[in-house]
Amino acid sequence: MQTYEFEHSVEGSASVEAVWGLWSDVARWTEWDGDLESIELDGPFDAGTRGRMVMPGQPVIEFVLTEVVPGKGFTDETTVQGAVLRFAHEVEAVGAGRVKVTHRLVVEGAAAEEFGPVVAEGLPEAVERLVALASSSG
Repeated sequence: MQTYEFEHSVEGSASVEAVWGLWSDVARWTEWDGDLESIELDGPFDAGTRGRMVMPGQPVIEFVLTEVVPGKGFTDETTVQGAVLRFAHEVEAVGAGRVKVTHRLVVEGAAAEEFGPVVAEGLPEAVERLVALASSSG
């Protein structure tokens, strides 16, 4: 089985609470993730909650929150075209009024090495937009 891994981190002037607020309010994900057309959860922002997302020109993708640690991070997982995609999101304070936000992608499956880079392409911009939005919202 092939594995593809990618991660991107951004530091910025924001609070952990502001970043966590943007993550845990799934309706706002489209504000920082330009690859999303829409997203919804079937319940609270907790491990085990399932949801659906739509990317432009793509069918509905189902996902599940596999780990949620308030104020620290969360992981979600989905299966697309026979590949398992795990997205880990972490935030940590790195000084007075500054945070480091990391988004990590792990793709496992027969086509991981071809599929992974396509999925990872928009991650740096999404993390940068998230930190900028958190900076402007407090």
